[in-house]
Amino acid sequence: MKVLICCLNSKYIHASLAPWCLLAGVKSFAKNDYDIKVLESTINANLHDFAQKIILENPQVVSFSCYIWNITGTLEICKEIKENLGCKIILGGPEVAYRPQDVLERYNFVDFVLTGEGEWNFPLLLDNINGELERVDGLTYRENNEIFTNPEKEYTETPPSPYSEDFYKNLNGRIAYIETSRGCPYRCAFCLSGRCSKLRFFDLEQVKKDIINLANSGTQTLKFVDRTFNANSKRANEILTFIKENYGTKIPENICFHFEIAGDILTEETLEILSQMPTGAVQLEIGMQSFNEETLKKINRKTNTEKLIKNIKKLLEFGNMHVHIDLIAGLTGETLESFKQSFNIGYSLKAHMLQMGFLKLLYGADMRENPQDFPCEYNENPPYEVISTPWITTDEMKTLKNCEDAVERLYNSGRFLFTLDYLTDEMGISPFDLFNNFGNAVDGTNMKLSDYAVKVYEYFKSQCNEQVLREKILCDLLSCSSSVQIPEIFKIRDPLYKKVKKYFIENVDKNIKIAILYSTNEVFAVNQSTKKDFHGRYKGEYFSIPD
Repeated sequence: MKVLICCLNSKYIHASLAPWCLLAGVKSFAKNDYDIKVLESTINANLHDFAQKIILENPQVVSFSCYIWNITGTLEICKEIKENLGCKIILGGPEVAYRPQDVLERYNFVDFVLTGEGEWNFPLLLDNINGELERVDGLTYRENNEIFTNPEKEYTETPPSPYSEDFYKNLNGRIAYIETSRGCPYRCAFCLSGRCSKLRFFDLEQVKKDIINLANSGTQTLKFVDRTFNANSKRANEILTFIKENYGTKIPENICFHFEIAGDILTEETLEILSQMPTGAVQLEIGMQSFNEETLKKINRKTNTEKLIKNIKKLLEFGNMHVHIDLIAGLTGETLESFKQSFNIGYSLKAHMLQMGFLKLLYGADMRENPQDFPCEYNENPPYEVISTPWITTDEMKTLKNCEDAVERLYNSGRFLFTLDYLTDEMGISPFDLFNNFGNAVDGTNMKLSDYAVKVYEYFKSQCNEQVLREKILCDLLSCSSSVQIPEIFKIRDPLYKKVKKYFIENVDKNIKIAILYSTNEVFAVNQSTKKDFHGRYKGEYFSIPD
């Protein structure tokens, strides 16, 4: 029997782990032999072409892993496949696992929905696909126009490794993922991780072997998909120490390890290990969600906000890693004013990225299943984003969308950091108001960097010292990229410029770019052949104007 395990990734750079986990399960537990392989595409590729590619393979079984970002495209492809082949179609993954009967009722081209851990029940389904379906754990299926659902089974062991020779061939330098635990100690009302299974940890020696192999696969980034990497601090410390001790030998120096952590439960020992990690070896993603204590309580999120702030500050003081922090708009009890307060606290920490997320009501999450406790209006189409709540209006949510756009372009891009430091000091308004006001003025208009810089200049020049603002924007543009064109509005025709530039090229570096800062009588110089910082910017220096 020919079987295809398929997945639509959000981008090509992301190498999905789920299909390879299923393949490993089949090779480890299936009683029969199958002609089986993995096929991947992206949501941005031509869906019809991918469907035709599957059809040309003429499989008897096709499976898809389903998520909020790919469910629409996946269903479209499955429909086309069914119209052309008499094959069986299996869906699994979080986007269908919590509504299996609904999926079979809505989409007659889907034959089976699997819930639970696919490494075990997917091969069991293949072995029984034409027979005893009641034996398959977590299976929802049709029989004589009725829909039946089998109970799930809980597993406690480590699943088989997905890292086969074919996986490494397919990886081809993309972002690699590693799972060292499954489940989550938290039960946040907006999330599924705490519902999937009890928190369990995989074999540590196998994890270490996988880290070495993945680090030498050609990838530049290795992401741990553990929902709370430091849930077990002793284990987290052992993995971090293993990476530290092997970095530059068994682990290539250009690899970056990405971890999702709970910042408030970081121990002193973990902080000490992180402080010793090689520069650029670690990225940390820290979900703050909100600093509103009442909101955190309502969404079942236990967070010591005081300790969280203290630990984030420590991590940033180390200066050796990228730190990414998250806030979520639209949470229960969160007003625009309280979100503003959370934003200002988050921004004051000066992390390398401050992501403004918008609440999504996922199938299976408490917020979706218990609307009486978590009232809100949300979009019924994926990704089910909240439109309004009793505490925040539709217009306020639209305002936050524009604010998010400004945060992404001005701050998270790393392209306007000199400008932002100046404006937040000079204007006397909160960071939230600065981003929110400018974001709504620009209203999400898409434009290239040089045009956006002009918009920044024109919007803020009447609210501060125009000359200083111009110079700060110039410093930012020079720090971004050698390909950035400096808009004419920022140029001053001064014979001194050619003289100073010639001096720096001859005496400092031929790749250097400069700006004369008349407000301070200095030169800002950027060597664009040097290594970039965590914001992706070239590091500039200030010099006195040479004689």
